[in-house]
Amino acid sequence: MFGNWITSRGVHRLTAGLPKNGAGQGVAVWAAVALMLVFSGCAGLSCRPASITVAKKEERTRLEMKTYGYTSQTGGLEELRRPETVRDYWVQDAEGTWYRVPVEQYRTAEVGQVLEICR
Repeated sequence: MFGNWITSRGVHRLTAGLPKNGAGQGVAVWAAVALMLVFSGCAGLSCRPASITVAKKEERTRLEMKTYGYTSQTGGLEELRRPETVRDYWVQDAEGTWYRVPVEQYRTAEVGQVLEICR
């Protein structure tokens, strides 16, 4: 099936893969754009860096239902869920606004000091 074929323009080599007529170029362009967004820091689209002065730190806990498996005892597929304690870490700025931060940033934050956060 793959090999040489002859046209009025000469001999051409067929190759497996994307078509040479440009039909696959749309996928290639889309993939290139997606990779550019990922590697160019698309987190910048959702993060506005800011510096705040920490006025207060707070660790909060909440109960959340987590899925840990599935069962089909009733004839249909059902999630098995159990309550789990989740910890959230917050810092408050001098104006009174609270910001949720990762645990590593919470640990290094000190009251009265400037902290770089993502809004």
